[in-house]
Amino acid sequence: MTKLINQILEYCEISPKAIVIIEHLNHFIKTEEDCNKFINVFEARQIWRDPKKPFMMLQLAEEIGAYHYPSKSLDELLAMDTKEALEHLFMEPITWGKLQRFNKHKSGIAKLFIVKEQHPESKLMTSLLYAQTV
Repeated sequence: MTKLINQILEYCEISPKAIVIIEHLNHFIKTEEDCNKFINVFEARQIWRDPKKPFMMLQLAEEIGAYHYPSKSLDELLAMDTKEALEHLFMEPITWGKLQRFNKHKSGIAKLFIVKEQHPESKLMTSLLYAQTV
């Protein structure tokens, strides 16, 4: 875990055992500016009061750090490492387990690119289900 992520976890009173939140924060919060913005918006929106605080934190991290993952064309995605391409396409951290699921599914980046165009809100695991029908 980076110093920035530790700072956010301490400020937001999140346990270091919250693996999903930490993965998401590591994926999107990459600079000190991102970290400061996260803490400021967290406080301004009073996310600490929200009963869905963990989900709101994930959403906020994505909102702040999305610029690290600009949209790519299919050709650009195909030229990338598989994990990196999936992270750019779905804007989510791709764990070893998700990568193994993708490899087992044998959908391919091109098929998932089509699914993502049809269902822009979908994440990798949901898109794998949609890819079966494409």
